[in-house]
Amino acid sequence: MESDGVLKVSSRPKHSRYIYEGKEALKKNPEVAFHAIGESVSNAVRAADSLIALGYATLERFETLSLDEKDFEGRPKRVYKVIIKLSRTSNFDALYQEFEKTKAEKPTSK
Repeated sequence: MESDGVLKVSSRPKHSRYIYEGKEALKKNPEVAFHAIGESVSNAVRAADSLIALGYATLERFETLSLDEKDFEGRPKRVYKVIIKLSRTSNFDALYQEFEKTKAEKPTSK
């Protein structure tokens, strides 16, 4: 996670990691932006959608861009980028505390 509420999303970790990172960023900042390129776009969309569905955030802006880059052999290729900007809801703190309380009460399995 980076400063100022900007999260660069990768395709490797599952979207659940970015849900967690998004909640942590919203705890510190009133807004968060998910930046994703190529195959990582689906992770960003799923994480943002989950935060909205769970009531933690509202969608402020959804931007799509196409960028011209070169592949590893120097050939031109087009890649696609999304920037999803979310803002914290008024009941974010209550939802966050409720989740943390539930998580603390959950028995650990070994």
